[in-house]
Amino acid sequence: MIFMPEKWEKPTPDEMLSYLDRPTATKGKPTGSILVFRKHLSPLAVYKYLVARFGPPYGFQTFAKKQGDSDNLIHWDYLIKAGSNMLWIQGGNRDVHVHVAGKIMKPKDWVQFANALKGDFARRGSEMAEAAATLEKWTLVSNRFAMIADACAGFYDVLTDEADEPDFTPQKRASEAGIKRYYRQVEKLGKRADRVFSASLSLDLMTPVLAEAFVNLVIFLMRKDEFKRNPRQYDQYIRQQIDTRVFDLHLKCNHFTSGVDPGREEYKAFKRVMDRRNHHLHGNIDPVKDEIETVYFDKFTPLFEKGADPILELFRKKESVFDIPGVLSRYHDVHFFFQYVLGLIEKKPRAEIEILMDDGTIGYDASRSKAGRLFPDHEVMMVMQLNYDDELKVDWK
Repeated sequence: MIFMPEKWEKPTPDEMLSYLDRPTATKGKPTGSILVFRKHLSPLAVYKYLVARFGPPYGFQTFAKKQGDSDNLIHWDYLIKAGSNMLWIQGGNRDVHVHVAGKIMKPKDWVQFANALKGDFARRGSEMAEAAATLEKWTLVSNRFAMIADACAGFYDVLTDEADEPDFTPQKRASEAGIKRYYRQVEKLGKRADRVFSASLSLDLMTPVLAEAFVNLVIFLMRKDEFKRNPRQYDQYIRQQIDTRVFDLHLKCNHFTSGVDPGREEYKAFKRVMDRRNHHLHGNIDPVKDEIETVYFDKFTPLFEKGADPILELFRKKESVFDIPGVLSRYHDVHFFFQYVLGLIEKKPRAEIEILMDDGTIGYDASRSKAGRLFPDHEVMMVMQLNYDDELKVDWK
């Protein structure tokens, strides 16, 4: 009966209890077999089939899991009577665990099992379609805001770790030991310069991108129904200038208690960050804004106003280019703006937005134009000595 799914039956409550009380296997003498399918059986197809055959899940794991939450190791399970054998089929996140009690399954037996089950899918096609019609269809969408925010946070950590200006006072070089100390000083400052330059440039360029991504995320999550029904109208709105989008948030999005006040310092700071974006985004050079130092020349002879160690002074001058305090200040400014905008939103939808801001993927139900969080911010799986279908040395054809 194991290989004849059309004859599988739902066990009685007494039979299920008897299964729990079955004799346990002694060491070296298994009484059954387990295989995890992650390639040759689809969790969705198996679930639809079992629902079509036996109704909603009724196994032990189903009742033990956290209800109303997708944060579970096993999401559904069925105990099925296959003649004198019992099958325990469990659904993990991306795999199906099949436990056959009372029979030691060989690799070729698992192939026969999978083929027999898939063969019965066709016989139950219409019933499986009915089961599928009851399911919600969600699309996992990449959350660009969360991705950009994570990258920015990494650069921010580098800059805060290096926020204190190093000592550029030259080491004395009157001895061999002094020269070695000087070399170590130069090497240390050079490595710091590489770290800080990359982090400061990246964070400064990405901060306005992060700010715009935040505005677009709020628009996507809070947009009014007319924008959900009319993609062209929605697309036109998100392509407008950033200040226009910001000032129209309370008009074109739900749950805003008031509009953004252009006189608020949070908005003014945000506007300054966005105004300087194009200057840096296109690599423009402004001799006044980008000035580092003045040097005089007599033909090809350079004359500096102040004497210094050439190499250490080179690194010291770069500090003004890195502009760590300015970069961090602008990064803080956009976060203050985020909090200001979130404060204009009603409490419950604001909490929902804050949850999704931290989620790398957003679930989206196109049929209802609804976004939501589908999974926790961690992934779980069982790391046990189990056999997997794609690791069996067998021909699956």
